Parts: sequence; structure tokens; C-alpha cells
Amino acid sequence: MSSIDSRIRRLEDEGRRGGRCPECNLPPDGHGYIVLIDERHPEKSVQGDPAERCGRCGRLLYQVIRVVYDSPAREATEGGGLT
Repeated sequence: MSSIDSRIRRLEDEGRRGGRCPECNLPPDGHGYIVLIDERHPEKSVQGDPAERCGRCGRLLYQVIRVVYDSPAREATEGGGLT
């Protein structure tokens, strides 16, 4: 058996046991890659579709963190703000 055949067999075995997807490199029980959606700084935000899935395994590719800016404490009058 050639080395390429043994490598392919090993990769297929890992896939059956729940190894990382060879296309997206995500583990079966792991979260997607962490990305930001920041409305004040769109250049720092994820480019493309944050709900994108891997074409091979179907896992969500991204774990999205949405950055929310609150008003400064001196302007807040309700909730946890200072008065």
C-alpha cells in the first residue's frame, strides 16, 4: 500500500470517528470561528455571510459576537445606569 493510500485511509477513519472536517477544520462538537459584527467599525466586522455553513459537513462556520454600544453612564437614566 502506498503512503498516499494509507494517509487517505487514516483521514477517512478520523472522519468516521468524528474528527475535524478536512474542508473547514472544525471539530464536530466545537463552535465556529469567532467573528465580530461591530456597527461602529464595519471594517473590523466579519465580511460575508455570518450564517455561512461548511459545504462538506454543514457546520456553522462562525460564532458571531455582536458588539453593542450603550450610552455613556452620565446619559443613562434607567436600568443599570447612573443618575
